[in-house]
Amino acid sequence: MLIIPFILAVSLWISDSEAKRGVFADLQDKTFEMLIAGGHIPDSGALVRHIVSIRTLNYIEFRGDNHFCSGVLVSGRAVLTAAHCVTDWFKAAMNPRSLLIVFGNTQRLGFYEIEECRRVDRLVLHPDYKRYKEHDLAVLQLSKHIPSNMINVRPMLMLHRSRVTVGMRCITMGWGQLYPHGPYSNLIIYLDVVIRNHSFCEGKVPSYNRRGHLCAEPDAYGAFCPGDMGGPLICSDWLAGIIGGSNLCEGGKALKFTNYSYHEKWIEGTVLALRGEANDRLSAAATLLLLSLLISSS
Repeated sequence: MLIIPFILAVSLWISDSEAKRGVFADLQDKTFEMLIAGGHIPDSGALVRHIVSIRTLNYIEFRGDNHFCSGVLVSGRAVLTAAHCVTDWFKAAMNPRSLLIVFGNTQRLGFYEIEECRRVDRLVLHPDYKRYKEHDLAVLQLSKHIPSNMINVRPMLMLHRSRVTVGMRCITMGWGQLYPHGPYSNLIIYLDVVIRNHSFCEGKVPSYNRRGHLCAEPDAYGAFCPGDMGGPLICSDWLAGIIGGSNLCEGGKALKFTNYSYHEKWIEGTVLALRGEANDRLSAAATLLLLSLLISSS
């Protein structure tokens, strides 16, 4: 999330090692919230239970420097994110086995247990996806179900279209760059937004369309940056949208999200289809195991 200092005289000293890791020491200080607009550090981690960090399988120098996008849990074994996070300019998808999903942690650079991460088995793009323009959605199937007894991890409740109204106050979040070409935030940053009419975004936001987007205005000067993309728009504790579109890290007064309710049938259908495929594979494996046991015992 782009954050802009109110007090220009304040200088932020960053050591070489911290700069490489994308850590502002000042962000550990709660008073830093008074100096920024467009983003703030959350008082509690309740909403962080839903968001995940999408990473390449191996880090470069430091744990967490392989984070490149955000996502949201929509079931115990499925993550919803932006399609452009996991595709190239020609819409060719990444190898899902090259991805790592980390959940239940507010710190991008923090230590995580083996139970707090998953590999990805499958990756499904929206069939009508157009990079930065339309249907910017992908569903990732995790290698293993996340246990329901993990108190710091919860799938997001998905919102039906009638619940989002103009003027509704919502929140979005991510571990993106703090300013253009700057370091990624270590702590997750929240951005408060207000839902606006489509006309508010038309002409201000590139490739905005009423069919599949939601329009929002940030409470203060803020923007999406690399690292934020794919993160959730949460309205009244329900999933309303996904951060999509280009990630220019330029502040403004209009932001677009991929509208969950418009894509609801595809999202839920894809999650259910992946669940069915996983169950079929499990049944097939169990059948083969049973046959091998019968053969070996005969």
